[in-house]
Amino acid sequence: MKFADYLRSQLTDIVDYYQQYLRRTIGPTIIFTAVCFIVAALLLHFTEFSGKAAKTQISLLNYFFLSYSAGNVYRIIDLTKDVFIFFVALFSLGFARWEKEGIPVEITFSLLICKINLKDVTVLAGILILSAVIDYFLFKMDGYSAEHTRNRSIDKYIHGTIFQLRIYIPLILFALGIYVLRTSEKIKLKAKNILFLYISLWLFNEFAYELFMWCRYHVFALVLMPFDKSDSYYLLESVPGIVLIAFFFLGYHSAFTKATSTEV
Repeated sequence: MKFADYLRSQLTDIVDYYQQYLRRTIGPTIIFTAVCFIVAALLLHFTEFSGKAAKTQISLLNYFFLSYSAGNVYRIIDLTKDVFIFFVALFSLGFARWEKEGIPVEITFSLLICKINLKDVTVLAGILILSAVIDYFLFKMDGYSAEHTRNRSIDKYIHGTIFQLRIYIPLILFALGIYVLRTSEKIKLKAKNILFLYISLWLFNEFAYELFMWCRYHVFALVLMPFDKSDSYYLLESVPGIVLIAFFFLGYHSAFTKATSTEV
């Protein structure tokens, strides 16, 4: 398949998924997202901030797309995005199995969970742990480069590369994990599949980030303006925030599965 044809097909798939299944899957995606917010709150509780950061804590929403590790201090709150992708992977796996059998009129949380077994959870949890370890070592490599690379241009290049790797290695690992669990086969993908997978993930991830930022600063900020000075502002922001994050599940599912189920 030519790249232009694949790209057109991927974008069409994403739109079709939202048109057909957004309302039918809103229940389980909301529940998965709410659990993810609880995990993010726990990670934040065990994350130590210092200096200005300690005094200016921000919304849990930020931790889904932004990084707060700095210098040589790694903060576990940065794993929020990986935890989110773990729940997306669970959803994607269950949804893909229903696709194979025929999607019911409404997919409840219990219907989705019944398609997920202990092996699935174990494998995806293993990928989550592996992603966390990789993220930590990439962060340390970035810090080492900053301290020991004298050429500023080279350091900027290394920093930019590591930044991208921290985002997309977990996404690709989870996509491959879903492929193996869904097909019960050993990975038989070509380099072209992986390249197209990366492109699919990059496209939707960038869209998700831009929509996230736009909603926060133009929709949530307007609606919550009366509570701007309130201590409960960020708690209130989490309510529409859960809906926003839940919206991304179907798009990531399409990006996860398209390149690994298409002859490219």
